[in-house]
Amino acid sequence: MSSRISVTEPVGPQMGGIMVGLLDQAVKRLTSSTGNIHEAVHDARKNLKAFRSYLRLLRAIIGDDSFRRLNIQARDAARILSGARDTVALHDAIGHVEKYYRKSAQRPDIGALRRAADVEIRDTASEASIRTATRKVTAMLKPCRDEVRAWTLPDNPAPYVKGLAKTYGTAAKALGKGLATRLPDDMHEARKRIIHWRYQLDLFTGLWPRRLKAEVRELQDLREDLGQHNDLVLLETRIVAAEGGFAGLQDSEMYLDAITVLRADRARTAGFRGSLLFDETPAARAAELDRWWQAAFDRKAGKKR
Repeated sequence: MSSRISVTEPVGPQMGGIMVGLLDQAVKRLTSSTGNIHEAVHDARKNLKAFRSYLRLLRAIIGDDSFRRLNIQARDAARILSGARDTVALHDAIGHVEKYYRKSAQRPDIGALRRAADVEIRDTASEASIRTATRKVTAMLKPCRDEVRAWTLPDNPAPYVKGLAKTYGTAAKALGKGLATRLPDDMHEARKRIIHWRYQLDLFTGLWPRRLKAEVRELQDLREDLGQHNDLVLLETRIVAAEGGFAGLQDSEMYLDAITVLRADRARTAGFRGSLLFDETPAARAAELDRWWQAAFDRKAGKKR
């Protein structure tokens, strides 16, 4: 399945094919009887993230009703699968805490922290519970696939450029707010908006491959900075709640001290990347994309002459 648009060909059929392909691939992964189920869920959730990102690009084209209906279905499907992801996130965050204390003379018991997270895996992410979730999600996605197959999307670039510019502006605004407040909800919202922009821009890297592929790579790094911040918040929440495997945990203050420093570090890095990636207005970005698209058409016309 191609995940990029050939910018000198009609966009509509390509876009529709990509959207259907994402849902088909998610279902195939979730219904496979071979392979690692946790990896299958992880990859299917990435399919759904991309699908929801592209939906936002198409919102003005398909209409608010269709957007909301499909977005809610894909969002709810991803949430059903989130239990497996949360357990991975906890262990990733624990790895950062362990690295933080690696050269310290006084180190907390990281093993106890990992065992606490493992209890959550047994309670919320067993293979049986995940298999049940995948069957439910597969049924939820069928009407989405049918609706997307019925779309007729425009071929000309204009509505897609408009959608890209809007997503760029929304991502820049959300990132600015998140970095200003450092509140977990605001940082999480910034991460979601960055993900939308990263996926959407990646579709159209054919406009200027060398420049835009590099930008997508930087956006992926920014996404990971914000994702690590989110994982650390998740671990912090579990430690503070002191429930399940985290009840009676020793060395809690040492874990929380490390998380505070690590969160601040991720926010600083995200701020630096953001200052480089969002240095234009949405209108300027739209004008830039228009120029590149016209240049692509001109190159193609020149080759035909």
